[in-house]
Amino acid sequence: MTFSSANPPVILSFSVLDPSGAGGIQANIETAASLGCHCAPVMTALCASGAAPDTEMISIDPTIIIEQARSVLENMDVQAINIGFLGSLPIAEAIHSILQDCENIPVVTQPSLYFLEESNDEHRELKEAYSNLILPQSNIASFSLYEARAIACETDTVDTTAHAIISTGCDTVVITGTGTQTQGFQSSVFDSKGLIKEYTWEQESANCHGSSATLSMALATYLGHGFHQSQAIEQAQNFTRQAMRASREMGFGRKTPHRFHWADKNIKTSDEKKTSHYTH
Repeated sequence: MTFSSANPPVILSFSVLDPSGAGGIQANIETAASLGCHCAPVMTALCASGAAPDTEMISIDPTIIIEQARSVLENMDVQAINIGFLGSLPIAEAIHSILQDCENIPVVTQPSLYFLEESNDEHRELKEAYSNLILPQSNIASFSLYEARAIACETDTVDTTAHAIISTGCDTVVITGTGTQTQGFQSSVFDSKGLIKEYTWEQESANCHGSSATLSMALATYLGHGFHQSQAIEQAQNFTRQAMRASREMGFGRKTPHRFHWADKNIKTSDEKKTSHYTH
């Protein structure tokens, strides 16, 4: 089987369907398209309501998920895999089995703990499944600070939290919201040697639903384009920052990242020329 080099990179994406279109699978499709990739979407669950953490969800049959993913991997030139909300323990196990045959394809994951309830036994199992089955096969894992601490069961320092996640076998961890200044936003990148780099920029919209999915998929798309991990992380954060800066109020009382901000003639470009301030 041959594929044309003129085709855009294909990103296989597993995520939830959020009817608001702000996060989940639509966020992944939009991000991939905006960054010159093609998203092959596999839904893990359906949300009854958009942009709501307490929404009712229906998980997809894991057999269908396996069949869809296998069909994509066998018939398309997949350059990266993105994994968001897992949906259920059987789905986590199904995706784990799929990843066993994808050792040469970079994997980016983001646990989407936004949807999980601590009082729900199945959701607790899902968090453990992410840590035990998905994280060890992740090249880059992206978290908010809350998610990182919840997954690592470690709340002492950002460094110890990252170390606990890296110890699962994940190559690189990106944790957002690690800064202490209220007027700025910071993310930190770690590998097995510790802190690699910190990125800081002025505070973006705090009420922006779908930013985590945007960052995770942007990481996958840049890896799909062949960027080195450090380049992919830097470019993905810049893209997400610009999408958040141009976010729009589409409903549900929350803003949605504008993932095609660069094509919107109504957006002033002066702010987009500003560069992030990086510190080691």
